[in-house]
Amino acid sequence: MPRELIIPGVSVQVVKEIVPAPLTPSGVVGMLGTSPRGPILEPTPVTSYREFADKFGADPNYTLTRDVKLAFYNGVFEVFVTRVEGTGGRNATLVLKAAKKRDAIRLESKIPGSAGNSVRVEVDKGTVDNSVMLRFTYGDKVEFYDALKMDPAGDSYLVNVLNSKSTLVKVEDLKPPALEFPDTNPLPIDTKLDGGTSAPPKMEDWETALEGLEGEPDVDAVYAADVDDTKIHAIINAHCQNMSSDAKNRIGVGTVSRGESIKDIVTRAQGVKSDRFVLVAPYGCAGAVVGLMSKLRYYESPTFKSLQGLTPQDIWTPQQKRYYPSEIMELLKAGVLPIDLHRERGIIAVKGITTTKEQISVTRISDRAVRGVKNVSDNFIGTLNSPGGRLALREKLTEFLTAMEKEGALVPSTDEKSPAFLVEVYSSELDFAQGIVRVDIAVRPVRAMDYIYSTITVQA
Repeated sequence: MPRELIIPGVSVQVVKEIVPAPLTPSGVVGMLGTSPRGPILEPTPVTSYREFADKFGADPNYTLTRDVKLAFYNGVFEVFVTRVEGTGGRNATLVLKAAKKRDAIRLESKIPGSAGNSVRVEVDKGTVDNSVMLRFTYGDKVEFYDALKMDPAGDSYLVNVLNSKSTLVKVEDLKPPALEFPDTNPLPIDTKLDGGTSAPPKMEDWETALEGLEGEPDVDAVYAADVDDTKIHAIINAHCQNMSSDAKNRIGVGTVSRGESIKDIVTRAQGVKSDRFVLVAPYGCAGAVVGLMSKLRYYESPTFKSLQGLTPQDIWTPQQKRYYPSEIMELLKAGVLPIDLHRERGIIAVKGITTTKEQISVTRISDRAVRGVKNVSDNFIGTLNSPGGRLALREKLTEFLTAMEKEGALVPSTDEKSPAFLVEVYSSELDFAQGIVRVDIAVRPVRAMDYIYSTITVQA
């Protein structure tokens, strides 16, 4: 309220209107998989393939590389990349020799698994007498050390300095027998660490990766790159269901196996029936579909949209034949999103559906409505539960849903007797006493034209 005055004057109170923050653009993908480097189990946003390659590498032998590239080819807005590394692998090592070819020190990579084999090690004479210079290179990361000595009594003791400062290697002093400093200093060499091996990620590794995505509310699609394990598909679907209950709605995407039969694909789809899971067939196309979903506006359907970055030779091989029309019909009846070659449009998504055969765009529209309603309502927490307060909440919700209608995401009934949406805000006496306001909303999402039936009358 305005400040009470004693001396004649004017007191002005500024009341700020509640203005909800704009929603984050839809089309943010969480992608899980293996890569040669990068932070492990830490969702990292990238907005281009070049940025991904700088942070995670571009080795095609790892699962993320191809699918992230396909996603960006097809217009993905942003990808939260989570590198998944299996436990139980072996770190890369290297033993450096001293005088008389005796083993001086043992280097072990701090980069787990086979990725540590890429750490380059350069040893040369130091700028100070009886010292060595070392340079470690891993991708674009370089560590340089000079004037180090294998003298445990000195401040520049090589083992202590590297173990306290290096983020790439740890060191063990092998204490070569019958040698005294400075003969214990490692000899010049230029080589790489070796012997690192990676273990395949286990179920708990994937579960931990999905837990990391729980802290990223803007993600609205999740895909485990090049993973056809039905158990992992099941936990992705469970993750999407759980996050959607907290207004962090998202859709999971999965791929079939290479050369998988129609019968097995149908069985696979039956095991993960959900409005929040999309199964893509054949193998090798899911990364492109994820990118396409991200590029499209949330109310647009992927049906009959072209996929970029793929050639027929990439998809259809002697081991993986192109589907016959009858086989595509079986896949559609099972709730699978099939990919086919169209004479005019190229490689297309035949019909954009989830495993329950719901249109992907309908699910995304309802998700957008949920996110928007929560975004608006959050601003009213703690305000007065008065008729005016409830009216203000209703007006802001109506503004948001009207904007969705103007975009074309919500539509009235075909006979135009029912509106595109309805909003009711109310509070009973018991609700009022408990600080509760209830909001009832009904929306009618627009649907894609999947089928057009034409009747032509030929007149005499």
